[in-house]
Amino acid sequence: MRQGGTGVLIESSYEEAGWSGRLELRVLSVGANGAIAIGETPQWEAGAVLAGDPATARPPRPAPQDRKIFTLVRKADGATATVPFTWDNLGSEERAWLDSAPSGESRIAFLRGDRARETGQPDGVFRARSGILGDAIHSTPLLVGAPSPSVQGPGYDSFYARYKSRTEAIYLGANDGMLHAFDARDGAELFAYVPNALLPFISQLSDPHYRHRTFVDASAGQAEALLNGQWRSVLVSGMGMGARGVFALDVSDPAAFDAGQRALWEFTERDDPAIGHVGVAPLVAKIKVAPAQFRYFAIVPSDAQAADAGSALFLLSLDKPPNERWQKEVNYFKLSVPGRANALGQPALVIAADGSVRFAYAGDSNGTLWRFDFSAKPPFSAKPLFEARDEAGRRQPITLAPRAVFAPGGGYLVLFGTGKSIEEGDAQPADFSPQSFYAVLDTAASPLVPVRGRSELARRTLSGGTGYTIKGDEFDYAGAGAKKGWYFDFPNARSDGERLAAPPVLASGTVLASSIAPGADACAAPSTRTYVIDALTGLANGVTGQPA
Repeated sequence: MRQGGTGVLIESSYEEAGWSGRLELRVLSVGANGAIAIGETPQWEAGAVLAGDPATARPPRPAPQDRKIFTLVRKADGATATVPFTWDNLGSEERAWLDSAPSGESRIAFLRGDRARETGQPDGVFRARSGILGDAIHSTPLLVGAPSPSVQGPGYDSFYARYKSRTEAIYLGANDGMLHAFDARDGAELFAYVPNALLPFISQLSDPHYRHRTFVDASAGQAEALLNGQWRSVLVSGMGMGARGVFALDVSDPAAFDAGQRALWEFTERDDPAIGHVGVAPLVAKIKVAPAQFRYFAIVPSDAQAADAGSALFLLSLDKPPNERWQKEVNYFKLSVPGRANALGQPALVIAADGSVRFAYAGDSNGTLWRFDFSAKPPFSAKPLFEARDEAGRRQPITLAPRAVFAPGGGYLVLFGTGKSIEEGDAQPADFSPQSFYAVLDTAASPLVPVRGRSELARRTLSGGTGYTIKGDEFDYAGAGAKKGWYFDFPNARSDGERLAAPPVLASGTVLASSIAPGADACAAPSTRTYVIDALTGLANGVTGQPA
């Protein structure tokens, strides 16, 4: 998106005192010296637009009664329907969750932004809010403009022509119980969605003694998909620790959400108890389900639900009709992976020539890198490709999405780093442990040929002060002395806690790996570093590869 300058910066923040949120858009510009400047004054702030300002007689936009807020209701026969989030449109089960004193109808008015009955007002009984937009802690804003121009398929050209000038929208999950869509031009809310899975708890937001909890505290993913012969732009999001499960929305035209297919479905623990708290952005992809037959799925990693349970990669069919129940091996697939108290990370996808997913690679918190094989019809398989262990044999957690490039001679090189920044203890020096960055070869053979430890990889050593020197022997991927990839250890991870901070980035055969080191001093800011390395050799210079 460009607006009055080189580009824009979209940033969310929150105020802990009242648990209100902010979403700002600022203009970026490039100076004569090439330096990037960020505008001091935001072009708009969505929380302020939504709340209005009584001091200046600026009304809320849109007004609470005019907001296009929707939810999903479940019917007795298992069917679902998208309805406006108003008292008259809710089913008996949804009303029961909201109908406590003074009334469910007034509580919904509060949740829609009406402040007339907040404490401090005449007849006020609900929580006094500092703003209408809720806080967004782990949710990353998602900007969606025109449909992707690179998608191919029957009828896609017509779909693209119809929607290429649609309203640019910014999607943000917030802890007011809603996934919001804001107009990127002025910050006005286009629509919002309240997941049905959150309705049993959402009345807590009106409690004058409210203690903060999460609701839609997750990042969304979006892509185009062919559903029952029609192309759609689909958004899929989890709810973080708000509830177990995910939901899918048709966002082909965010300015006319109520005229489209709206909410496609929700998939929660009521549908499969193994689905976990989903915080990372789900992926949307085409998968072959039979010879010359394809379906589009949301690909969702799920964490372990019990100490003796493993994780799973869920494939949730995006074309499931609203009147159809979820059925395993019919409209969803679950690829389980073993491991106690385990969590599976976001996968990297390798796409075949027909546009379908061939392989997916994902790591787990026990240090196993898994290959999920979609090259044949269901049932699909999951096999361990590699176990990340330090020099002492201790497992290294893989929590961030890998990346893959084509390997010399065939197959793929999977690039990933280790370490986690999830639990409070992860930043404590007593829990620091050696972490590493790996490039591991998958020959793409069937059955899978695993890489059995560091001894099959070429070691790279880092030395120096502020700028490291990378050293290591050259190697081949085939023939005598062949290696199956390379690795290096973050030099001071045991003392400063250095670990991977974000998924690797690929650029023209180079991998950029960003790390963070909390350090031994809890009062000092953590340090960061970016490693720029040849993807195939693990050295500063060498031959280049192409993203898979």
